[in-house]
Amino acid sequence: MSDRILVLITGTGRSGTSTMSGTLHHLGLSVPGPYLGANRSNPKGFFESMWAVQFHKRIHKRARVNDFDARLDALDRVREATTDESIAELDEWLAGQDAEQLVVKDPRTVWHQRLWADRAAQAGRSIRYVSMLRHPAEVIGSRVTYYLSRGNIDLSERAYTISNVGRWVSASLVNERETRGERRAFVRYADLLDDWRSVAGMLRDDLGLSYDTSLDPHTPHPVDDFVEPELRRVRVTWYDLDVPDELQAIAQATWDNLGLLADNAGAAEDASAALDVLAQRYDRLLDDSQALAYDAIYAAGAEGRAEGARTARRKLKERARERKRAREQAD
Repeated sequence: MSDRILVLITGTGRSGTSTMSGTLHHLGLSVPGPYLGANRSNPKGFFESMWAVQFHKRIHKRARVNDFDARLDALDRVREATTDESIAELDEWLAGQDAEQLVVKDPRTVWHQRLWADRAAQAGRSIRYVSMLRHPAEVIGSRVTYYLSRGNIDLSERAYTISNVGRWVSASLVNERETRGERRAFVRYADLLDDWRSVAGMLRDDLGLSYDTSLDPHTPHPVDDFVEPELRRVRVTWYDLDVPDELQAIAQATWDNLGLLADNAGAAEDASAALDVLAQRYDRLLDDSQALAYDAIYAAGAEGRAEGARTARRKLKERARERKRAREQAD
């Protein structure tokens, strides 16, 4: 097996992926920049490649999916939208990376696991997956705090909350299924904040990573200053959220089974089987919800088509006026 490794840090957004990426960076692994800059929602910085983010976003735009889509079939849409040009673009980027241990962090990779694995293999790298786990109530609380509060999302807080619980479930289920059987680790965000050395040691042993420093607890390290318990700024439980019972039950059961994977080096057959059942249960809930919303969906589509027709007619009239003005000027 190749000694060259690609570590893909994945999982749902707001789950500690940036903290994990920054930790590995400080331990000597290569996290190529330029990065997205720090902001109020992530004061320590994202340690997230702008190249990877834009690469994934272009594919998602063609696929007409949200970066964190609540639909399980978004995976098929993304695959259909991944062109030969996309593959060549990724191949070129990977070919330009010389580090033995390369880290790519972007929660959007949940829709691209196999693509990265296949192209990494073509580039002579074996892949490792690190999936960050944070309780869905905390994830949604964080998104409400830092994203909905911006005022540019046209949803009520309850609708936004429900939508994002669905996105958490969908991404979590797809992420687990797509990495099953590979060398992987599931890491609770709280565990990383509580004792980063133990987590780093586990990743070293389970995934075959190497660091440029000792994990001796008596030796100060820059990660000590980077990883702080205060990074977990939002602490929310289900009692703080208004979520339908069935959706909450599916999300909680998904969380519980992912925890079993975290405790068993990423492999627990019973947990994976339970997650497959939960995927079927969630898919049925999604179908039922879409059926209830059929009239609203149809009306929105009809309004969109009507608006498109109005825009087309307006543009035709503008072109006609421009041609008329051009003829008058010529005369």
